[in-house]
Amino acid sequence: MKLVNHAVLILFLTMIAVSSAMDMSIISYDKNHRTVSAGSRSDAEVSKLYEEWLVKHGKVQNSLTEKDRRFEIFKDNLRFIDDHNGKNLSYRLGLTKFADLTNDEYRSMYVGSRLKRKSTRTSLRYESRVGDALPESVDWRKEGAVAEVKDQGSCGKFSEIPFT
Repeated sequence: MKLVNHAVLILFLTMIAVSSAMDMSIISYDKNHRTVSAGSRSDAEVSKLYEEWLVKHGKVQNSLTEKDRRFEIFKDNLRFIDDHNGKNLSYRLGLTKFADLTNDEYRSMYVGSRLKRKSTRTSLRYESRVGDALPESVDWRKEGAVAEVKDQGSCGKFSEIPFT
C-alpha cells in the first residue's frame, strides 16, 4: 500500500513539473513566446531582451566591442531558438546563461575534452620476469590486502522472500 501511495505522489509531482514546464519561454517562461516567429522581432525588442538577459544572468562585458560581439552571438542564438520553437516540435528551447556563447566557445568551456592516449602498449609492470620465484598460491588475507569477512547479521528482508 505504501508503494502505491509513493507512486501516486511521484506521478502527481511529475504532472506538476511537466505542466509548469509547458509554459516555457525565452527568459521568463511565459506563454507569449509561442507566438513569436523567427526573424519577426524588432531590433529594439531584441536589444531590450538582451539587456534583460544580461541583468538576469549578471553578465558584464569589459568593452563595447566585446558587448557588441556578444550581442551578435546572442541574436544568432535567439534566431535559432525562435526558428526551432516556431516548428512546434515536442520540446521548446529558451535562453540560458550560455546564450551569448558560440557553439565552439561552449564546447571548449563546458564539454569535457577527450584525452589522447599516449600509448597503446600494454604495461609490463606486473609481468613476471625470468628468474622470479613466485609462490603457487597467495592468501591475500594473511598479506593484509583484503579485509576479513564481516557478519552482516540478518536484515529481515530475505525472510519475506520465498526461495525455490
